[in-house]
Amino acid sequence: MIRTKILNFLLFFVSCVFFSYLFYVQCFRHHYYEKRAKQQHERKFILLGSRGNIYDRNGLPIATSEQCYSVFCTPRYAVDMQKLTSGLSSISSKSRGHIRQMIDKGEFFWVEMKVDKEQLDRYLAIDDPSIGYTHDLNRRYNMPDIFASMIGRCGSDNRGIEGLEVQFDDILSGEAGFAVYQKDPAGGVFPYHNYPEKEPQPGCDLYLTVDLQLQAILHEKLKECMEKEDAQLAAGLIIEPRTGNILAMVNVGREHDSRNHIICDEFEPGSTFKLMPLTFALMNGARDTDRIDTEAGKIKVRGHMINDYRDYGVVTLKQAVAHSSNVAMVKLSREFDRERFLLLVRDFGFGEITGIEFPGEVRGRLPEARKLNDVDFATLAFGQGLTVNMLQLAMAYQTIANGGVLYKPTLVAAVMSKQTKVHKSRPLRIRRAIDESLAHRVTDILCAVVDEGSGTAAAFNGVKIAGKTGTAQKVINGSYSRTSVVATFVGYFPADDPDYLIMLMVDEPKSGYWASTIVAPVFKEVAQSVYQMNSYRYAAK
Repeated sequence: MIRTKILNFLLFFVSCVFFSYLFYVQCFRHHYYEKRAKQQHERKFILLGSRGNIYDRNGLPIATSEQCYSVFCTPRYAVDMQKLTSGLSSISSKSRGHIRQMIDKGEFFWVEMKVDKEQLDRYLAIDDPSIGYTHDLNRRYNMPDIFASMIGRCGSDNRGIEGLEVQFDDILSGEAGFAVYQKDPAGGVFPYHNYPEKEPQPGCDLYLTVDLQLQAILHEKLKECMEKEDAQLAAGLIIEPRTGNILAMVNVGREHDSRNHIICDEFEPGSTFKLMPLTFALMNGARDTDRIDTEAGKIKVRGHMINDYRDYGVVTLKQAVAHSSNVAMVKLSREFDRERFLLLVRDFGFGEITGIEFPGEVRGRLPEARKLNDVDFATLAFGQGLTVNMLQLAMAYQTIANGGVLYKPTLVAAVMSKQTKVHKSRPLRIRRAIDESLAHRVTDILCAVVDEGSGTAAAFNGVKIAGKTGTAQKVINGSYSRTSVVATFVGYFPADDPDYLIMLMVDEPKSGYWASTIVAPVFKEVAQSVYQMNSYRYAAK
């Protein structure tokens, strides 16, 4: 009797433990085991929406997405292993041994990703049920050498990783969908009609302010210059002064260099910065006819000798800028209020990012007035002791070309979704830096640079051009190099009512030293080509 009771109690206790655990598993651990079951029986594939296209201002395609396919193999469904192995190896260019090894594992594997329809048909012609495919997308770039530093690129997952592709990735990518596939005990996957799925939505299209034809012209001329000068890199911009729209942006570097040096690198501007002391002097009562003694091309500031290229003698302010006299700028700057001068420099956009729609823009470095000694301020007057990015410098000249008003530079003109305009860019005025009459006076002096000064090699066809050369010594190991320079030229035309502003830069030219002989002739070639493109419009004027 006692044994029976003990046995019944043990059976009751075991039953309680068993059913308690069963209750715990079904009620408290339900979601955990449901998730594990789905992992064993289902596989979720993320379906990316068709990536939006990128067009130039005239609707010509720069980056597009095209339909492609990714081919997979599920070996357990294979009919003829020998035929499958030889077929896959011959089409995919993978070794027969590698393919056979993958098949012998018996596990699902990808044979080849992102193939076109012709290649897909070759795989399907093997006629084996183990071969399947999924729809995929491939990013194609028109004229990739010309646009690489601007457009950037996508990774294998169709996500942007550089340039405008990453800056506007959320807009271009659209909305992802998904498909759930059945998973068999061997790990193979196959579609099942009862499982949920969601169609992906395509991304929006970008229309840039860039003109493909101008981009091609600028790239060709800069590439020729870089090869001729054996330089480290060459870069250039074409800007519409009235709006700040970027019409062309080109970087030509060494092999595999896709960096946008225009926006992401900083350098000392050299003589192109003389725009600022010139403008400040005119604001404070100076006249272009004021005479300055350049003192035989040498001036000493607290024991530091500053030199000109040659002795210019006694010159007017206009002639001093035309011939790019460092001594004249130093003597001019002695009368400046340093705080007010640096405020004007900031009003022209130096020391601040431009806000262009591009990742990685550098701010540049502008010194504080209270930290400048006499030597520092003297060298600042001809562009040493501060750094800028190339776009900042170009936009400072845009301010003068646009009658004294600084605009935000713009790369994206519009965003379109299924032919519907989602966003349209408008010129964004930042501030009026100087009055219009003063801007015209500065332009008149900059015209003298091209007419009679260091920029004569930029002149062509009687078109009135305002511009400035710049030859800046590079800082190497803490001191200014005597051989490594950054040569620049920035100019706009027609000077009285500018349609185009062009800025060019050549880094470390080997066959020359001065911007007047290296970069100014390239400006002429680019400007002539641009002018000829629009000759009908200028003829009408």
